[in-house]
Amino acid sequence: MILRMEDLLLSPETWGALLLQQLVQFGDNPLVAMWWLFLHGGWAVLIWALLWGGRAVWLDTRQSKYIAKRKFVLLAIDVPKNTEQTVKAVENMFAHLAGSHSDPSFLEKWIEGKMQDSISCEIVSIEGHIQYLIHTTRKLRDLVEASVYAQYPEAEITEVEDYTHHAPHHFPDGIHDCFAFEFTNARSDVYPIKTYVDFEHQLTGEFKDPLAVFLEMMGRLGPGEQLWYQIIITAIDQKEYVPKALSEIKKITGQEEKVHKSFVDKALDAPLNAMNAAADAVMGGGHAEEHKKNENALNSRMWNLTPGERKLVEGMERKMSKIIFRTKIRCVYIAKKEVFSKPRVAYSIVGAIKQFNTNDGGAIKPESKHVGVSSTIVLFAEARNNVRKNHLVHAYARRSNWAGLHNFYLSSEELASLWHLPVSLFVKAPQVKKTESKKTEPPINLPMG
Repeated sequence: MILRMEDLLLSPETWGALLLQQLVQFGDNPLVAMWWLFLHGGWAVLIWALLWGGRAVWLDTRQSKYIAKRKFVLLAIDVPKNTEQTVKAVENMFAHLAGSHSDPSFLEKWIEGKMQDSISCEIVSIEGHIQYLIHTTRKLRDLVEASVYAQYPEAEITEVEDYTHHAPHHFPDGIHDCFAFEFTNARSDVYPIKTYVDFEHQLTGEFKDPLAVFLEMMGRLGPGEQLWYQIIITAIDQKEYVPKALSEIKKITGQEEKVHKSFVDKALDAPLNAMNAAADAVMGGGHAEEHKKNENALNSRMWNLTPGERKLVEGMERKMSKIIFRTKIRCVYIAKKEVFSKPRVAYSIVGAIKQFNTNDGGAIKPESKHVGVSSTIVLFAEARNNVRKNHLVHAYARRSNWAGLHNFYLSSEELASLWHLPVSLFVKAPQVKKTESKKTEPPINLPMG
C-alpha cells in the first residue's frame, strides 16, 4: 500500500491503523521498516530538511556580504553642563530611533542580503574619563543626530576614532587582563523591569538616578583601566512582540488562547496523532475523556487575581504600549595587570543593574555559564576563559548583534532607564565630559558681506 497526500487528512485513528498494518509485517527488523517509511513518504521529509538547510546557508552568505559593505561612524555626545532635561527626554530619543526600522523586500532580503541595521549606545570610561557614544551606520547618522538634538539642543556631537582599536583583543596578554560578560533576561522578557519612573519619589517628585552609582564607579577608574558598557538596539515590527506579550497575559488572567493551525500544520500533526493512536491500539489504551469547560472560569480567575498579579499584568500592558526593541547588553573591563581589580568593577556593575530587577517581574542578570568569563569553570579554566574573553571583546568591537546570547526585548522606557545622559539636577558626575560653553543663535541683524 502506498500512502498518498490525501491519506494524511484522514482521522488519526484511521491513519494509525493503516500505518500499524504496514509496520507489523516487518516484525523486529527496524531497518526494513525505516526503508519502507522512506519509500512511502519519508523522502519528502529528507528533501524538506535539505531545502531548509540550503535556504539558511544562502541567506547567511548574502547577509554576510551585506554586513561587510556597511560603513559605520562613532559619535561622541558631550552633555550640556546645566541641562534641565529628565530621563523622559532619552525615552523620546529612543522612540525616534525606532524610525530606523525598515522591512526589506523579498528581493532585498534574498538577493542583496539586506537586514535591519542596529544602533549601539555606549558609555565608556578611559582611566576615569567618561564619554557617551553612539555607534551606527553612516546612513542612520542624520537620524541619530536629529534624535539627540531634538531633546538636547545644546549638546555637541562629534565623530571620533573607535576607542576599541587601542585596546588588546587577544588574551592571554602579557600586559593586560580582561573581564567581560553579557547580560540576559533572568525571566521571560515580556515581564517589565523597573524603570526610571519607579525611582521618582511619589510626593516630592525627586529622582534618584539608578545609574549614579555606575557613573561614580566609572569615574573612580585610574591609569591603565578602562570599562566599556554597550547596549545594542535593533528596531523591530511591533507585531513581533505584541502576540508574545498577549499570550503571557492570557495565561496569567486565565483566558483561553485560540490556536489557528494551517494546512501544513494539520498535515504534519496527522502522522504524530496517528502514531499515538497506533500506540493506544497496541497497548490497549484509549483516549482520555476531555474535561468539561467551566464557563465561569475566566470571570472567576479575573476577579481572583492577587494584587501582585494585577500589578504585573498592568506592567506588562504598559511595556506592550511602548516601542519595543531587540536588545543585547555587554560589558568589558580591561586593565593593566598591576591595577586589574575584577571584584571592584564587577560588583558595582551587577549591583547597578540589579536595581532594575523585581522578584515577581522582569530581571536582568550577567550570564557566565555559556558566554561570560566565569570563576566556576573547573577543567582548563584559564584557557577556556581566555577564549571567552577573545570572543566577547571581538563581538563588542564589531558591535555584533549575532554573536553571543540571543537578543531579548526591552521597551523604550526600559532602555532609557539603562542608558541615559546624566540628570545634573540630581547626579554629581564630574568626570563626564560636558560642553564648556552655551551655544546661542546669532543675532538676526548680523551684518553680511
